[in-house]
Amino acid sequence: MPGYFSEISYGDAISKDFIEIAVPSGTDISAWTVTMYDAAGAVRGTYVLGELVTTVAGKDVYVINGSSPSFSNLRATDGLSLTDNTGTVLQFVSFEGTVINATAGPAAGLTSTDIGSTGNNNTSLETSDRGASYAPQSTTNEGTISCYAPGTLIDTPGGPRAVETLHPGDLVLTLDHGPQVIRWTWSGDQPLEDAHDDDKPVQIKAGALGHNLPAADLIVSPQHRILVGGGEALRQVFANQAFVPAKALTALPGIRHMKGKAWIKWVHFACERHEVVTANGCLSETLLLGSIVVNGLSAAERQAVTDIFGPAHTPDAGLNGPPAREFLTVGAVKRQLAKHLKDKGPSLAKEIHEWDRDLAMDKYEAEYRSGAESVAQPHEKARRIA
Repeated sequence: MPGYFSEISYGDAISKDFIEIAVPSGTDISAWTVTMYDAAGAVRGTYVLGELVTTVAGKDVYVINGSSPSFSNLRATDGLSLTDNTGTVLQFVSFEGTVINATAGPAAGLTSTDIGSTGNNNTSLETSDRGASYAPQSTTNEGTISCYAPGTLIDTPGGPRAVETLHPGDLVLTLDHGPQVIRWTWSGDQPLEDAHDDDKPVQIKAGALGHNLPAADLIVSPQHRILVGGGEALRQVFANQAFVPAKALTALPGIRHMKGKAWIKWVHFACERHEVVTANGCLSETLLLGSIVVNGLSAAERQAVTDIFGPAHTPDAGLNGPPAREFLTVGAVKRQLAKHLKDKGPSLAKEIHEWDRDLAMDKYEAEYRSGAESVAQPHEKARRIA
């Protein structure tokens, strides 16, 4: 598709709603428009794409949001059309089961395609296949298991311990609840020869997130979450504490995907609740057993974690949830970083543009991929405490 909606957030508040569009790099979008429709097919607003936010893997990315001129909050009953400079409607989409017959504007006479439901106001709809399908970008499911590399030092009441030496029944120090018992551990080998670069481990160099944050190089899986904001890491960028996926931070100096890795061993552990722990001096997370993580386990492991933590209260709930902090999506983090870096001034613009383009604002990674970062077989092992 020559251009498409890459991510859409709606039904919340004008400060959180946004429309993200991706087009082939170098496309003249001066006459492109996004038109917002109400459920009756009337036009609510028309918007130009505005300034280029970033370029990712051969795609230019634009965002329309509350800072765009005359932007109206995007309601769950609304629809959107994307029109190119020839007047061709490339997409006409709606949400939450709504189907709209446009009576005016560029999509007049067309019927919208319902692209799905977010289920709540804390998620967006995102595509990983260039607009062919959409899935919720959830704040309650990590999509894939998040892990530490062996050698990562986790703070415990007896001092830092290598993560691979921790077992069910051992205590770890948590930020919110003091010493807590590990209930379940997991480890597995992941071959990386055929993995996409964005699915490869993320290395956070010592001090990349702030003074002594981390205190030593930290290697985690791409989806593993780091606590930022408040008085913690990247406090100059994020006002409030939140968990962010490591892969969302790779535009920053000292944080990169380890593209040359051919194989890695992963380790993780779960407590009774989702907790904030210290890994190599940096605040990070224990494993949150969301539905997609649990579904990625073997049948025996699914039974084991269900025996330990009990069944989920709802299909989308975590066995040991809720999350210890707000989860920010990859897109939200990268937009915030892009804004912060842009505000640094023109002298930094060239350097920012030359950073790994395919890692900045990468909206084409499959958040729900279970391939390269899914639980490895057959070399995995799990331990639990009843």
